[in-house]
Amino acid sequence: MGAFSGTNDHTTSGNVGVAIIAGVGGDLAFQNFTTDAEGELNGYLTINGDLSKQTVDLGPLPAVEGSFNVSFPGDTDISLFDTVVVATGETGVGAARVP
Repeated sequence: MGAFSGTNDHTTSGNVGVAIIAGVGGDLAFQNFTTDAEGELNGYLTINGDLSKQTVDLGPLPAVEGSFNVSFPGDTDISLFDTVVVATGETGVGAARVP
């Protein structure tokens, strides 16, 4: 499991794990997630947490705290991405390494 840390002066915590389902895609499992950020939160798979490079848009998070799953598309090569970033607008509020 990767541990979330806050970015851009935000406090964010929790963990994330990955489950791959062959031919279908997979899920990122957020556990005990919490942040002080307000507004709609979106998830992104990134390379080194850089939102300006190639990303996979995971869409809005289904919750702003707690434990939940976020699916990623079946054609995503998860091995190309090493960090999940949570952002509000274009500002990252937390990041965790994808295990």
